[in-house]
Amino acid sequence: MPQKRLSCSTPLILDTNVFSDGGFLNALESFHGEKKIPVIVYVEISIHFINNKGKSMQWIDRRLHRLGIEVEWLHKNHAKNIISYAAKFPDVFKSKWRDFLIASHAYPPPRTLITYNKKDFWFMRRNGVYSPDEITF
Repeated sequence: MPQKRLSCSTPLILDTNVFSDGGFLNALESFHGEKKIPVIVYVEISIHFINNKGKSMQWIDRRLHRLGIEVEWLHKNHAKNIISYAAKFPDVFKSKWRDFLIASHAYPPPRTLITYNKKDFWFMRRNGVYSPDEITF
């Protein structure tokens, strides 16, 4: 599969599931562009690492800092993006609201969403949605 080479000017938005791939996270350390996680991803990974791995909030914050990842809070423009997606697909929104919330941070281009669950973001028409296996830095 051909890979997309991402430049440092491409802001990366990371989905929760990429944090299970140590190899990807190691490679991500060498990417010197913007790396962000939506606040919902911060909540999801924190709950996972605390409940399943016995890690502390301090450990999580240090790990994110070492990787150069910032938590991006929900802003009015993100909410507007969610509303535009939810208005088109209200039945999907009811069960997939967290995915809509994550997707709202990946707009506008060139922001790029990195996820192993591309199918969950079909409503974005896959614009700017890649799996870690499809990209290089």
